[in-house]
Amino acid sequence: MLGRSAHVDTFARDNLPPGDQWPDLPLDGFDYPEHLNAAVELTDRQVERGFGDHVALIGNGRRRTYKELSDWTNRLAHALVENYGLRPGNRVLIRSANNPAMVACWLAATKAGAVVVNTMPMLRSGELSQIVDKAEITLALCDTRLMDEMVACAKDSRFLKQVVGFDGTANHDAELDRAALDKPVVFDAVETGRDDVALLGFTSGTTGSPK
Repeated sequence: MLGRSAHVDTFARDNLPPGDQWPDLPLDGFDYPEHLNAAVELTDRQVERGFGDHVALIGNGRRRTYKELSDWTNRLAHALVENYGLRPGNRVLIRSANNPAMVACWLAATKAGAVVVNTMPMLRSGELSQIVDKAEITLALCDTRLMDEMVACAKDSRFLKQVVGFDGTANHDAELDRAALDKPVVFDAVETGRDDVALLGFTSGTTGSPK
């Protein structure tokens, strides 16, 4: 039996496969609490444990500490909720190469209780549309260097309503970054249930309907 969900938008849990199709999950010895937000455990909790000055990310020519990552992702989470109306359980697509700014967006959306859908930067608008339609995604966060295909996808989408750019170079020179700059560095993260879906991972390289 699944535990209590914190998702207001129940799409992900409603579309889980039947229990008899699940893989074996050997969780003996892993006594997870009833509520668990993975992004909080990876950032704020590390600061609470005294690791705030330790390096959390290395990329784009600089190092970022856990305290820096915690503060910035909390600002971003505020922006996602307050400026873009993100609600727990909503799917958020992230279009970016692997970089610290993408990680920050993932952590922020997860703190806000979203279900994140990361996509590869080489996908074109038609392939992105397949993912958007299947996961019923209404909000996309996109590295501004990769906006063209994302905007083309949104133009004809019946689901995707907002495409918000972020600065993949981590210079905070894009819409999402500017919205976050004046937000508080403390955020009351959604107390997602330990069984709540946090990620949707679509198969890579597909030219048809993604799995």
